[in-house]
Amino acid sequence: MLLLTQASFFLSLMICLSIDHGAVAQTDGISFYGVYHRTIAILVVGFAVAAAGLWRSALYLADTDAPPLLLQGLRWVAIGLFALLITPFNRGAFLNWTHMTVGVAVALLQLAIASLLLTRRQSMGSIGGYSIQLAGGLLAAASLPDWHFPYLLQGETIYQIGFGWCLVEWTRALNARRLAAA
Repeated sequence: MLLLTQASFFLSLMICLSIDHGAVAQTDGISFYGVYHRTIAILVVGFAVAAAGLWRSALYLADTDAPPLLLQGLRWVAIGLFALLITPFNRGAFLNWTHMTVGVAVALLQLAIASLLLTRRQSMGSIGGYSIQLAGGLLAAASLPDWHFPYLLQGETIYQIGFGWCLVEWTRALNARRLAAA
């Protein structure tokens, strides 16, 4: 389920990228597609599917030894996706700051979840996903200030790929443990 919903999210993002990946999208990041008239519906569907997958994963993981931060964190990330959609950054300073605050909070929560997963399962796959997430986070962070470094879209996309990879790696390991115990 998680793999399918993550793939759906990235498919929606790829569709958005194919529609417009110009300079404004590069500078504004994934959120650009939530305010651009040709891609709003596509991103809303992608975010909704991703949020449902994260929420469902939290329910699935509740029957395991998963730490509470993971369970609650996945739910908060799911809620955060909707919060990003209802705070269009291009509609004034208040909504812009709210959008940025929510975005950074969700990103930090995702990093905390991935860090927790890495401490519990150190495999080449989880280390790889975490490394990709960190690389994307550094690229995105360097693009946030007005430094004329317009790679926010790439940084956020790489960050989300790394986070998704960490989650899929964790659930794959959980399924393997369940099968081995049965």
